[in-house]
Amino acid sequence: MDEIKAWFSDEQALNEMQSSGQLKQWEAEAAAAFPAGASILNIGCGTGREAFALHAMGFCVTGVDISETAIEAARNTAATKQYNIDFSLTDGKLLSFDHSMFDVVIVWAQTFGLFQGKEEQQQFLAECGRVLKSGGLISFSGHDREYQQIHCADCLAGNRFYPFAGSDIYYESFTIDELRNAAQQAGFYVSLCQRGEVYNQADGTVLHCLCSKG
Repeated sequence: MDEIKAWFSDEQALNEMQSSGQLKQWEAEAAAAFPAGASILNIGCGTGREAFALHAMGFCVTGVDISETAIEAARNTAATKQYNIDFSLTDGKLLSFDHSMFDVVIVWAQTFGLFQGKEEQQQFLAECGRVLKSGGLISFSGHDREYQQIHCADCLAGNRFYPFAGSDIYYESFTIDELRNAAQQAGFYVSLCQRGEVYNQADGTVLHCLCSKG
């Protein structure tokens, strides 16, 4: 995890996180299921793209990330634009929040794949469940292994997806069944688990899962 923290604190990585602030197509579809005005915990918030977009939609957003430089950039943007969003430096595996605090937890940008191995992934999902209210929603995404096998096989080794040239950082990639099973094993009720487009068809697909806490 230290290597991941260092990579996502690098200037190049931070520049790649910057965007127009729009939600991706599949993110907007997931957000349409969130209760109006919901309190949302954005795990792996980076420089704040998702948080800013959700805030503009009327949600109450808290963003956390392991990268101090990403959090600093998000805070600076929030201050400049006068957005009331709390950004904090937090490891997603041990969240610094009380039980049952949030209506929604989102783990977008395929951050779930940075938790490596089933045991670590289950521990992480359990921590997400701990901070969710009863009946709360969790939305998380992963890289689509079937898509990668066709379009970027040179970056794929088994279920490991290496997107960064010259780096050993990898994301685990998934099939729809694997992502769904991970959610079910963590005790979540899965309402959908499917492929979703990024901004348009040319950008490819990711897998995303929307679940509720019993």
